[in-house]
Amino acid sequence: MLTKRANTLHLGTANYCWFTDPSRALCLKLAGTPNADKPLAGMCDSARCPQATHHPGHRQVWAEHADKTKTFLGDLGPTRKTEKVRLQTEYDRAVRVLAEIDAAAVTGEQTCG
Repeated sequence: MLTKRANTLHLGTANYCWFTDPSRALCLKLAGTPNADKPLAGMCDSARCPQATHHPGHRQVWAEHADKTKTFLGDLGPTRKTEKVRLQTEYDRAVRVLAEIDAAAVTGEQTCG
């Protein structure tokens, strides 16, 4: 069973992609290529994709992303409303993934994006 599942596993810096069902892959939906036979790592939004999992080894990447996004948010002036909304969404997503990773570490489970 592990060998079969290993063929679908794609390792990423911020997540593991279990590419078992191309029709459920968010990256393929975003790219408009639902019939592709492998994920599009550059289009990955693992915090929203049902086939992505986050593990303790990914925590540092998400923490750095959250910290940098928070810094940019603080540096934006009041006229940069659109950018502030976009960055706030990114920050909130990173914080949610961090919370899921931390919660899973306590319970010994893996988290899904």
